[in-house]
Amino acid sequence: MKLSSYHPWVLLTTRRDAMAAARPLLLLTRPEASSEAFWSALPPEARDAVDVLINPLLSIHVTGPLPDLAGVAGVIFTSANAVEAYRFLGGQALRVPAFAVGPATGEAARAIGFETHVAKGNADEVIACVLRLCRRGPLLHLRGEAAIGDIANRLSAAGVETSDAVLYTQKLEPLSPAAREALSQDRPVLAPVFSPRTARQLSRESMGLDHIRYAAISRAVADALPDDAAGRTEIAQTPDRDGMVALVKDMITDAVLLERRP
Repeated sequence: MKLSSYHPWVLLTTRRDAMAAARPLLLLTRPEASSEAFWSALPPEARDAVDVLINPLLSIHVTGPLPDLAGVAGVIFTSANAVEAYRFLGGQALRVPAFAVGPATGEAARAIGFETHVAKGNADEVIACVLRLCRRGPLLHLRGEAAIGDIANRLSAAGVETSDAVLYTQKLEPLSPAAREALSQDRPVLAPVFSPRTARQLSRESMGLDHIRYAAISRAVADALPDDAAGRTEIAQTPDRDGMVALVKDMITDAVLLERRP
């Protein structure tokens, strides 16, 4: 079952006048729901200053099964996609804490009724949060097939029994021909990138488009981009949605000011 729809060319805002080509273009490559949520999180003045193109480079496919949750002392979610897959498979809120990697995932877990503790955006912070607040297991990490951080093994080694369960897979998707055409226009392009896997796919799909500027959520994500993109890449101050919103807002402001220079 496919959790996220895949529409390779979704332009949420655009100006159809002759000046449209000079406006910065914001390329969002997360699954559609996550991209739309990030777009909505940007301040209105930032959204008003750019056109936005959503071309997911990963699509989410729920696989399941929902694991046996009897006796679990807590659950860990490291993406909002995992929360949605859990809900899709019939999972409900339990009377145990949920540990979320960041604010967006925390909001998703709270929305289905979990008492949720929110970490600061990466696997190391999730582990630190668990060790600070929950010294007993068993815990269950509900995740996608591709995951980083080895959370279950690291927590178990630290004395908190933890296992994991894969609820969904992530399939790589291409840039559409229409997206390639839009990206080849003479205008600034800004691309927020949230995972190393997406960074590598975007690198493959955007070869030759050396005017794209990247906003990376972490150093690990920045390192997954091509070497020649280093001078065009900025890294968020904090590895979470708030950090990325702040960075992208600043990059939009800089791009607009650059275009207005005589």
